[in-house]
Amino acid sequence: MLRSTGPATPAELANEVDAVLLRDLAEIAGINDPVVSPVDYAEVQLSVGCADESRACFESIARAASVDALLVRSLSIDAAGGARLELRYFDSASSDAPAVVSTEVPAGTSDALVRAVPGLVRELFGIPEIAAPAPSAPEQQHDATAALQAQSPREDAAGSVVPWILIGAGAATLTAGIVVGAIAAKDFSAWKKSSVGTPEQVDQANAALDDLNTRAVVADILMPAGAVMLGLGATLLVLELGDDDDERTEDYARLALEPKPGGALLRVQGTFRGAW
Repeated sequence: MLRSTGPATPAELANEVDAVLLRDLAEIAGINDPVVSPVDYAEVQLSVGCADESRACFESIARAASVDALLVRSLSIDAAGGARLELRYFDSASSDAPAVVSTEVPAGTSDALVRAVPGLVRELFGIPEIAAPAPSAPEQQHDATAALQAQSPREDAAGSVVPWILIGAGAATLTAGIVVGAIAAKDFSAWKKSSVGTPEQVDQANAALDDLNTRAVVADILMPAGAVMLGLGATLLVLELGDDDDERTEDYARLALEPKPGGALLRVQGTFRGAW
């Protein structure tokens, strides 16, 4: 391992980083007892006649040191006091360029730089982070129960809204159908009394009849659809009230759809003992 340490870098920080780096090289990358050069990286470069981080320069250093791989640790402090750590790895058996990883921390956070070393080692050698062990069955059951408990209020609230939405929409649809049908029936009575004496009046009467038929069809669709939505919403409401809790087992409800001239009347009758 070759080291490059900037002039403003505290010796304590360099020693701490190197200690953690050597430990993680052994524990994470499986590199035990690497040879640490006592000579600074820049001086080693100067001795082999290169001054860059190219593959050719690393090959020259590896041949001079009679090693197959090189790791260069560069540590520096900038003018603002921020620290930068860079790791470069060269393997002569590979045709790839030297791999490089780095991290920077602001002034006064040198501890964060030391804590970043394990992650840099993993990134440099492509070693994934070890996943945390899966929770045991009781823990999973507890988490699932807690999730259900957290969701149940929202689900109950959503469930209690749906019947009222259906009832409101059904009432509006049924009312619209009744109104359209009643107006169409009134206009039809007037149409039957209208006189037709010219071809133009015949065309107008036929067009008016077509319009009346269209409105009658619309009314025939809206009224049953509204009644169905009303019935479904009331049924869901009765079911929710019946299943609310054990204290409401005596609750009862009756649902009836009563035909009326030009529409229908939905009746809901019952006794509900639970609290609202």
